[in-house]
Amino acid sequence: MKFFRSIIFGINLIVVVFTILSYIAPYVNPAKLWFFSFFGLAFPVLLIANIFFIIYFLIYDVKKSLLSLLVIIGGYQFINEFVAFNRPEKTSIPGTFSVMSYNVNQGFYLYKNKIKKKILTGFLNEQNPDILLLQEKNSIRIDQELRGLKGYAHYHIIGNKGAAIFSKFPIIHKGEVNFNTNTNSCLWADIIVNEDTVRVYSIHFESNQISQPTEDLMEDIEKDRTIQSKNIRTILSKYKTFVQLRAKQVTNVRKHLMGSPYKVIVGGDFNDPPMSYTYDQFANTLKDAFKEKGFGLGISYAGTIPLLRIDYLFVSRDIAVTEFETLRSKYSDHYPIKIKVSF
Repeated sequence: MKFFRSIIFGINLIVVVFTILSYIAPYVNPAKLWFFSFFGLAFPVLLIANIFFIIYFLIYDVKKSLLSLLVIIGGYQFINEFVAFNRPEKTSIPGTFSVMSYNVNQGFYLYKNKIKKKILTGFLNEQNPDILLLQEKNSIRIDQELRGLKGYAHYHIIGNKGAAIFSKFPIIHKGEVNFNTNTNSCLWADIIVNEDTVRVYSIHFESNQISQPTEDLMEDIEKDRTIQSKNIRTILSKYKTFVQLRAKQVTNVRKHLMGSPYKVIVGGDFNDPPMSYTYDQFANTLKDAFKEKGFGLGISYAGTIPLLRIDYLFVSRDIAVTEFETLRSKYSDHYPIKIKVSF
């Protein structure tokens, strides 16, 4: 039994080291050292593992439970990026307006069935945000989309690029931070709200493209180790390639954002967790709406990989967030997130 506990403690030490590396991940540019990002991606699993070790050693060896306890306490500020403890409340403040960001997973394009498309547009109309930010729209049939969406006299769409901005308020300027690809994009629009102007971004950063390889790995878990090794190499190779590409996109967007003459609201599918360079580049100058007014787990991805929060809404520090909500809809592999703000 003593030998078994020694093995458990050895695994505990490894988990603690990996957890510390995940704490470092947000401050390391993946273009220089990409592997730190992988530890950041694994943070929720590492957190759960540390909690397990605390419980285990509280039963068998109290002193050893301090190891994981201390590492969790040391990274408490990071936990708050995954789990928020704000009291849910509905507010009614004059001048408040709503913004929703939603990766529809090519919903307008894939839903050839008119009934399914009506269900999706019906959901968006039911939510009725004043400003709607979409990602993976992937359709050039603008007239059809607008026919289904009600009340949006102003919009910003570029061809079949996935990002889109729909607004009930006037748009006075609009443009794009060009990623040189149709798959991912960043659109921006200057919108007049309550006699003030705010610059709004709808962003879809490069995907890791590891969902399918991860699914293959889980299916082949009991198969030949050669197949498993191949799947793991594929996952790591894809992750390295796309996390570095995403870092370049982040640099370009942040440069554009920092030059904004107005307050900003940034929403979209970032394809990176809070423990990442991508998240940190926005969080160190803007407010994370989830941390301000969210409650519970911030999970926004409903696909193969569990416990992921990769969709965000950030606002300038002088914009007040009054409400935050993650909507558990089933129309995409992402959950829409919705906020109410005022300034």
